[in-house]
Amino acid sequence: MKRSIVWLSCLFLWTSLLVARPLNTAAVPDNPPIPVQALVPSSTDLTVTTPTFMDAVNQWMKRISNEQGFETWKQASWTSYPLGPGTHGWIILLKAGGAEVGYMVIYAEDPKDPNKYRLAEYGRGSTPLFSLNTLYQSLVQLELIHTSYKAERWYSGPLYAVWKVTSGTELYFIDAKSGEVLPLSSAKQLDAALAEEPYSSSVLPKHSITASLQLGTFDPYDRLPWVKGTPVNVDTFDKLATVLKEQSKLTYVAELYDRSVTVPLAVTGYQQWSNEEAFLLLEQDGQRAIPYSVATKQGKLFP
Repeated sequence: MKRSIVWLSCLFLWTSLLVARPLNTAAVPDNPPIPVQALVPSSTDLTVTTPTFMDAVNQWMKRISNEQGFETWKQASWTSYPLGPGTHGWIILLKAGGAEVGYMVIYAEDPKDPNKYRLAEYGRGSTPLFSLNTLYQSLVQLELIHTSYKAERWYSGPLYAVWKVTSGTELYFIDAKSGEVLPLSSAKQLDAALAEEPYSSSVLPKHSITASLQLGTFDPYDRLPWVKGTPVNVDTFDKLATVLKEQSKLTYVAELYDRSVTVPLAVTGYQQWSNEEAFLLLEQDGQRAIPYSVATKQGKLFP
């Protein structure tokens, strides 16, 4: 049962939590067909195949594949899709042995120089960000799979990644990682998130991972100190690294879209790159690595 996203039914002291509907996977075939509409980019910004772009992707894949849990990336192939007009970003979906094994989000370091790229986030597992299989399951649940619809990718940073699905006069917002339908009613809520939470990263293809910590996963719902408890006071990454070594279970909690969505995720470690930038490892239907600087702006850590 997917319980990665909780809808707040009351904004005072978090006294009442309503779990979003889980996807009904029983009606989904093992290898669902890819929704045709989802393959059509919403702009003329097509998949990039320039040597510099391909080299950047391959370099990051090679470096990340040396880390524990990412070994399947060594044999993986990849496909890129644009993340929408104006973003200068792409989602990279990785497959090995016919199955999805991970993803990366990269964007142009300088919009005026498309030959330089940065790594925004990455992750491993069979349900990567913007997986077309996950989208298919959501469309089945919404009974839209046999209707006329349009699915667009929307990304303004880690945790703000959405499929915007239009069917007739109806508009749906689907979390691009979990596939859960978000309680959003207007695209203006997405625009507000884009304005308030710009994503950033300084990891370039030349950088490598110099330090890492892998912890076991756990269910944040087994204990609920994050509902009314006090967050851990860690104002630097070094302090967080020390806390994680001493206390193996921390829950990262983000309140998104004007606190209409709460996301509790198990912290499963970190990875630090040679440029000193650290990525926090979070469990959300597979492991996600998001910049520590972004994570601390969007959420808090609880013991």
